[in-house]
Amino acid sequence: MQKAQVQLEFCLISDSVIHTPFRINETDSLTKFKFYISHIEIKGKNKYVSEKEHHLVDFHKNKHTSRVIKLNNVDPSDLLEIEFLLGIDSKTCNDGVGEGALDPIHGMYWTWQSGYINFKMEGVSKNSSAKKNRFQLHLGGFRKPYSSTQKVNLTLEKESSKIQLCFDVNKFISVIDFNNQHTIMSPSKESVRLAKIAQSCFYVN
Repeated sequence: MQKAQVQLEFCLISDSVIHTPFRINETDSLTKFKFYISHIEIKGKNKYVSEKEHHLVDFHKNKHTSRVIKLNNVDPSDLLEIEFLLGIDSKTCNDGVGEGALDPIHGMYWTWQSGYINFKMEGVSKNSSAKKNRFQLHLGGFRKPYSSTQKVNLTLEKESSKIQLCFDVNKFISVIDFNNQHTIMSPSKESVRLAKIAQSCFYVN
């Protein structure tokens, strides 16, 4: 089959037009939600790799510039699974500050010692005991025992040049006790735990 361009679009389970704040339900909302996706591979008989190693997906920016990733010269009939990292790999973190998607201007870099924030979610929840019911979940860390980068593997069950990769916000939010865990701002055991939960919230639509 003739090779073509394949588009990966990241979306939310209840995605339409994203505004700030994005409403989860009547009492909870998101004011920031972004994460790094790295080392994308689509596999079948052949392997197709994204030209860019690191992508910053931001749900409060334009869909076409921050939530759509394009891969060229792909055979859409030869797609069985997609694999990527949620976060930034340890080698890249050890290299220090980067450019483009890795530029600290995006607000996703802690320090050379702590590395990048892999996953950032901020908002308001009625269950949060913090001031004004806010919560801030900055999940990152690349050094043991707090390495939070997660590998995501998803099966592709239909041939398509447009693949929707969705994140189930409700599933993620439902397992968090905002009364006791409303703020994470550094590498930690809890950061790793929530990163693993975030990994399980991706699916192909």
